[in-house]
Amino acid sequence: MPHAPFELTQMAVDIVGTSPHATNKIAAALSGKDADGKDFVISRTNFYPPAIEKAFGQEQKIGNASPTVHAEMAVLQAAPRTEGSAIAITDLFCPNCAKYMAEAGVKTIYIDHKGLDKDWANRNGEDFEDMSMRIVKHAGINVYVVNRKKEELTPIFESSSKYAPSIENPIYLEKYNGPAEIPAFMAFVAERKAFYKDRPFAAAFALGGLGNLYAIAADEHPSIGYTAKTLEEPEGKYSFTLQPLNRLMLAAKRHGLSLHRNFLYVSRTPTGRDLVNAVGADLTKFYIGDRERSRGPNSLAALEMLEGAKVIEIVP
Repeated sequence: MPHAPFELTQMAVDIVGTSPHATNKIAAALSGKDADGKDFVISRTNFYPPAIEKAFGQEQKIGNASPTVHAEMAVLQAAPRTEGSAIAITDLFCPNCAKYMAEAGVKTIYIDHKGLDKDWANRNGEDFEDMSMRIVKHAGINVYVVNRKKEELTPIFESSSKYAPSIENPIYLEKYNGPAEIPAFMAFVAERKAFYKDRPFAAAFALGGLGNLYAIAADEHPSIGYTAKTLEEPEGKYSFTLQPLNRLMLAAKRHGLSLHRNFLYVSRTPTGRDLVNAVGADLTKFYIGDRERSRGPNSLAALEMLEGAKVIEIVP
């Protein structure tokens, strides 16, 4: 990696004060290699997608989701490629972000030692122990606490180099040689719909290096390392399952791809969290197979809020 753990963590700490969040200021820094093998390092804070903040302010939930994009998701979506990357975070990571980092192919997580005593840790320490850590352990991600002043690394979990996490239903990803046109895209969607049957899924065209076009699709799936048979029951608001739209966004970044803003399909209404993350990544135009189908009324409420405020566009 291009930066040592202490430097990477310092990068996150250096910008955390610029977070627009009034009480939970969190930052993350990511280092890795892009599709050409060149080192990169970037950092981001948690933030409110401007269109959502303008329409609803900073307090209004989108369905049942907060209107913020978490720092981990923000830095993953800003990266050129996330496979094999290392991430440093100022605070403990929530179970959702644990799933995101697993799907993105992150190999190592560094947590600033001061984050162990901050607000999120004090309020949600049980979620970290009971869910976040179980998710990253199943994914084979190494986790360390970083003391920058002492230059000490304390392992929370170290995965075996021989461990290969299971992926029950891998994403679909193929180079696409056809035109980037609506009929071609809908033909691809129909093909994936026949394959997934009744399983919720998302599909898109994506752009890679040299202007290459790719077709990519992902279904609802247990977090990496889990299967339908080993999936654990959640005890609170979090789940061990990753929803299709978030999975698609993260899988694209894992492979160094950018989702095409004009060719994005979801088979049912996404969750509020999926929609907030998508808007944060400037993905605001969707084809929806059946908008009446969703995980529940909060998803439908989020869709109606964002569509009514013209934050997102649903293509007929």
